[in-house]
Amino acid sequence: MIARVGLTGGIGSGKSTVAAMFSELGVPLLDLDAVGRALLDTEADVGKKLARAFGETVLLPSGKVDRMELARIAFASFAATRRLNAIMHPLIRREEDRWVAGQNGGFCLIEASVLIESGGAPRMDAIVAVMTDSGQRRERVRRRGHPPMILFDRIVDRQCSDEERLAVADYIIANNGGLEQLGEETKNVYERLQARFPAA
Repeated sequence: MIARVGLTGGIGSGKSTVAAMFSELGVPLLDLDAVGRALLDTEADVGKKLARAFGETVLLPSGKVDRMELARIAFASFAATRRLNAIMHPLIRREEDRWVAGQNGGFCLIEASVLIESGGAPRMDAIVAVMTDSGQRRERVRRRGHPPMILFDRIVDRQCSDEERLAVADYIIANNGGLEQLGEETKNVYERLQARFPAA
């Protein structure tokens, strides 16, 4: 069975850039954050569950989920974030299992911003953490304008600390330099993963 390698990192760490680099190297990639967004857009039952948990204001007139309003409410407290996770994570895990079952090769990459926080780390065969200092993370989010900076600190508070990531990670990719350096670090970890999880 193909190995699952979890890729995680705090908001603004450059995790998605690293994921794209792994994908360019031929590694099958699943972005669990994208899976979650797709579920919000396509699964009517998800919207209904969220409306019951957080109120009708999380739904647009069309009946689809208003992501910004949901984020504003769901990240307002730890209890609200737990309610959101209890609804979304089992559905996301179901989609992950379906996707992994169709992959070939030695290992695939499961990209998730809250992999550790959601309790997903134990189901991974290895964990890669992208680490960036907090000042650079804040500046990257400010430049791209998403999410709004008013939500940045709330999201950081709901994510685990760098110390927790370091304690769980099998491999660390530092992203405090330029793209060339990041590419070299990513390729190094890719080669180590190839050696650990060779294709059958």
